[in-house]
Amino acid sequence: MTPGARLAATIDILAEIFGRAAAADRVLADWQRRNRYAGAKDRRAISDAVYAVLREQGMRRWRLEQGGAEMTPRLLTFADASTPLAEWQRLCDGGKYAPPPLSEAEAAALSHLPSDEAAPLWARVNLPPTVADMVQAAFGDAAEMELAALNGRAPLDLRVNTLKTTREEVLLQLRAEGIGAAPTPYSPLGIRIAERVRLEAHPLYRDGLIEPQDEAAQLGGLLVDARPGETVVDLCAGAGGKTLLLAALMRNRGQVHATDNDPRRLGRLPPRLQRAGIRNVTIHPADQMPELLRSMEGRADRVLLDVPCSGSGTWRRNPEARWRYDPASLDEVVRRQRGLLSDGARLVRPGGRLVYATCSILPLENQQQAEWFLAHHAEFTTLPLTAAFGSDITELRIRSGSELALTPYRHGTDGFFAVAFQRGRRGWQADDPDRYTPTASRS
Repeated sequence: MTPGARLAATIDILAEIFGRAAAADRVLADWQRRNRYAGAKDRRAISDAVYAVLREQGMRRWRLEQGGAEMTPRLLTFADASTPLAEWQRLCDGGKYAPPPLSEAEAAALSHLPSDEAAPLWARVNLPPTVADMVQAAFGDAAEMELAALNGRAPLDLRVNTLKTTREEVLLQLRAEGIGAAPTPYSPLGIRIAERVRLEAHPLYRDGLIEPQDEAAQLGGLLVDARPGETVVDLCAGAGGKTLLLAALMRNRGQVHATDNDPRRLGRLPPRLQRAGIRNVTIHPADQMPELLRSMEGRADRVLLDVPCSGSGTWRRNPEARWRYDPASLDEVVRRQRGLLSDGARLVRPGGRLVYATCSILPLENQQQAEWFLAHHAEFTTLPLTAAFGSDITELRIRSGSELALTPYRHGTDGFFAVAFQRGRRGWQADDPDRYTPTASRS
């Protein structure tokens, strides 16, 4: 492809991402399937160009706003301070596969881009102003560093399926293939790959020896400390990433009950179970959730609630999502989280454990929800992380305190929060057996 054709493809893909409110990786994958003539270098260059716009969208929006320009995919692509106007005019020559020439209005807007020195925080860290204010309040003096890390590119983290192999064996195979792989610093199950790999085509993936999973999510699953022979409920299982981890920790002994209100996501779990060689998981469709809640009341050794949330902790993987997030929706999300916490609490047996987790960096969904839960469920206490984690988690930065609060800047993971509660052995009784209704799917 010519440089002009690559530029035209970039603009078209961005227009589809913005127009459909679709995930960028999905739109890129669809474009590649429709345009198989594009070579590997073309696909890489176009993908890099698309993500460059998405990760710098705040600055580009601010530059265009200062000149009163329209926020079109073309102008967002061209509002790159490092590329002179003459270069865009050269590429947009109106040729067969190139973008149309710049209009007078477009050229005028691009010729008067302001100096970046005056850019506000929201533009520098690529967040809508209202969201930037919210996150800045959460991080205080470290806000700009945290938000800059949240705007970076996430590595590929893998979780080793210990039912079939060990981390050392997988590392040896990946390195023998020339793939730069290293152990994750905190999770004993994780491997980190800095480069791009077509995972779905790799034998390690096809044979169920590895699964993609961010290290933060692995640590959240390990906090459950599920053991062979126990009864475990994954109440917001989604597509089942943590379900697979829990079942592997249990060595296929005991029972994991997985459910979710999103049938599309839950439908991805059966082939994953088969590939991983897991036999101790029972899947409960959404319409069976009320019966699961009734039948499991007070019987579960462990309950995992990876609840629906803002998804703010994953914005480095989905940079387009931050510009679609509506802070006004947070009150409803918090209400749903509290409903799930109350449902999950009723399932835990005396002496059992409830783990609450989000892929969020917002205190309202994290620390404040933990405080609400303890205030309304006096039969539970918070477990220190030293007691909640198994002996395989040795890093003091992860084991200290009572709440697992991970960020890209401090830990190199997605933003993630988790806390483990233990139910006391006395003084609990079901008070409303008819209240059960399906609540919400995982975010």
